[in-house]
Formats: sequence, structure tokens, C-alpha cells
Amino acid sequence: MIEKLYAKLQPFKFRLTVVGLLCAASLISVALFRVRVRLSGTEDYMFLLWNLFLAWIPLAMAYTASSFMEKRRFILFTVPIAAILWLLFFPNAPYMVTDLLHLRHPREIIPVWFDVLLINWFAWTGILLGVFSLFLMHDIVRRSFGRVTGWLFVLTVGTLCGVGIYIGRFLRWNSWDMIFHPWERLREFIYYATHPSLQSIIFISVFSSLFIFIYITTYAFGLLFQEQTQKITQDIS
Repeated sequence: MIEKLYAKLQPFKFRLTVVGLLCAASLISVALFRVRVRLSGTEDYMFLLWNLFLAWIPLAMAYTASSFMEKRRFILFTVPIAAILWLLFFPNAPYMVTDLLHLRHPREIIPVWFDVLLINWFAWTGILLGVFSLFLMHDIVRRSFGRVTGWLFVLTVGTLCGVGIYIGRFLRWNSWDMIFHPWERLREFIYYATHPSLQSIIFISVFSSLFIFIYITTYAFGLLFQEQTQKITQDIS
């Protein structure tokens, strides 16, 4: 029975390994938060837990879309819905990088270096969650429409990610607003899009470029690992 289970999981070993690492990173982040609570007696950074929860939602949506794509069941219905929800919640994953802004107001009880490490653990976990979920969606688009379309998808999503994070950080909207107040937010979005500020242009450009660069670099590392694995296999044979 164990051998059959291992055989079924074998094709997904790297995917499951990444999920396991992301779970471990999340647990370490939560553990560091609990340590801070015990040391300070306050819950100043409670919002990090909520942001971490939101960062897992796009990965869940991407994994759902990928699973239905693999099984070829109800593709026309399930994949588009999962993709829309994924795109709606996707900026929540790398959003935690902007939580570093809270270091502007250091707390006397806790050393600044501890808060730097704490927020970086959450931020890096969010980045990895975003990269992995984008990889899953990128794979779906690439297999369905080709390599060029796949990379155009990545560039588009990376740009929209910057827009979404700017909206969340500076305009203080959240993903739920698009569900419960769609028309109000749409009108406001059209206004800000047609009257962009210098701050919005710089922030969106720089953050989008950063995330796209991180994704492409991570993707290249994966290809390098695959290349090395194939080389070792050829040497053995």
C-alpha cells in the first residue's frame, strides 16, 4: 500500500516539496510572531497573520485550477472561475513586502533587528507563495496557448500585481471590496487610472519590475536544476 501511494505521489514530488517548504516557512513566521507577543506582551503585528492567510488564497486557487486542468474535468467552468479568484487575490501574496514600512515606528520593548527579521520572514514567505502560484498559472497558460502567450501572461500579471499592491497599500482597498462593492470601486479605479500620480507611476513600475525579476530568476533556477538533472542522467546512462 505504501509503495502504491509512493508511486502515485512520485510525479508530484517536487510540487509537494515546495508546498511543504511553504508550510514550514509559514509556521516559522507564526512562531516568531508568538515569540514577539511573549516578549512584548502586545500584539502589534497581528495584521501579519491575516496577511499571511490572504497570501495562501491565490495559491489555493492556482492549485485548484491546475488540478482540474490535469484531470480535464469541468475545465471550461472551474478553471476560469479559479483563475479570476486567483488574479483577484494574487497581490495579497507579495503585498507583505510593503509591511516593512511599519519599521518606521520602532517599539522600545523589542529590538529593531528582531522586527526586521520577523517582517522579512513573512514578506519572503509571501513572495514565495506568489511565485509558486504564478508558476502554476503560467504553466496552464503556456500549455494552452503557447510559450509566448505564457510569458506575456507573466508580464501582465506582474504589472497588475504592482497596481493591486499600490491600491491596497496607499488607497487602502482590499480584495473583498471587488466582491462586495464592485461598481463603486470600479468608478474609483477609473478615476485614479485616468489621473495617475507620480508616486503611483514610480511605485507600480518599480514593484512590478522587482516581482517579475524575482519570478524570472526563480524560473531560471528551476530550468538550471532541470538541466543539471538531465546531465547527470545522461552521464549515468
